[in-house]
Amino acid sequence: MTSQPLKLGVNPRLECAETLASRFYTDPAILAVEKARIFQRTWQLVGTLSQPCGKRNGAPQTMADPETYFTFDLAGEPVVVVRDNAGVLRAFSNVCRHRAGPIAEGSGCRNVLNCAYHGWTYTLDGRLIGTPEIDGVEFFDRSTMGMVPLRCETWEQFIFVNFSDEGPSLREYLGNIPELAREFSFRGLEFAERRDYTVNCNWKVYVDNYLEGYHIPIVHPGLMKEVDYPRYRCQTFRFHSQQLGPVKPLKPGEEEQRVYTPGMGLSEALYFWAFPNLMLNFYPDNVQINLIVPLSHDKTLAIFEWYFHDAKSPAARKRVAKAIEFSHTVQQEDMHICEAVQRGLQSSTYDKGRYSVKRENGVHHFHMLLAEFLG
Repeated sequence: MTSQPLKLGVNPRLECAETLASRFYTDPAILAVEKARIFQRTWQLVGTLSQPCGKRNGAPQTMADPETYFTFDLAGEPVVVVRDNAGVLRAFSNVCRHRAGPIAEGSGCRNVLNCAYHGWTYTLDGRLIGTPEIDGVEFFDRSTMGMVPLRCETWEQFIFVNFSDEGPSLREYLGNIPELAREFSFRGLEFAERRDYTVNCNWKVYVDNYLEGYHIPIVHPGLMKEVDYPRYRCQTFRFHSQQLGPVKPLKPGEEEQRVYTPGMGLSEALYFWAFPNLMLNFYPDNVQINLIVPLSHDKTLAIFEWYFHDAKSPAARKRVAKAIEFSHTVQQEDMHICEAVQRGLQSSTYDKGRYSVKRENGVHHFHMLLAEFLG
């Protein structure tokens, strides 16, 4: 199947288009094609420059420091990101060229990497320098057996990796997201918390749900109190889209009940999505990162990370806890409806639907990109 194009049959005209056929959410064979044609050909967020990598001489180290590394599973592909002793950030396939053992595990501070299977040794710039007990092997050239390099670029403190040598740079891929997010101050942003959610649905069901505010009045009563739904809108670009949720004006006596109030920074919540599975949510006082990882055709891992300014100060703890608990409630509501949709997609009575022209242009945009990459 991977060598044949997939015909998604999405009409470019939103007004005339039908949604994806249910088999694209329920057929296990589709996911293998998506991994090869989408996840290995697009920029994927794998970590941050500020994430901890152990200690050196008693001092905490992050990926901003030389001779550090961390590992990541990118939709089934093992990845290792390193900062070499010259300060260059690099990414490689985390698969030993000998017999596919892990070159690195976890994270840490090292000046070389040793495969956990047979001890082959690699420098942080990818060269193979140690091959124990390999004497007698003919036509063996270490210079051709280094770690397989991957494209690696950053935006602010976020680290991205791409398995493909072709296609746009990260800056081109993100489009105007960096410009539109300039109103939010990244300086001093601190990691606050990570939560992993396993959702019993296809990864595209979860993305579909994220890309429209159409369900907010029905599914999210708490969020409905925060955003000005009639002015909620979505704009689409080449590889990303942006949803804008204006914060409702504050009424007298609402201070304690409301999570986001005008005057906290941004005047509206900014929801950015970058194809295929990255969500960047900018709220008046924090950034929430969502990474949507397919585990199987009907099971998805949703990784949530929250970043705040001065996140660890006593004054901020109550605010941080309130915002994260609010996000958790919204996530529970989304999980419930996404799992119900996955069951509905397996029904013999359903195959395709139609898009709301007013509210679901972001979903249609996603499906057109799917058609482009899969076809």
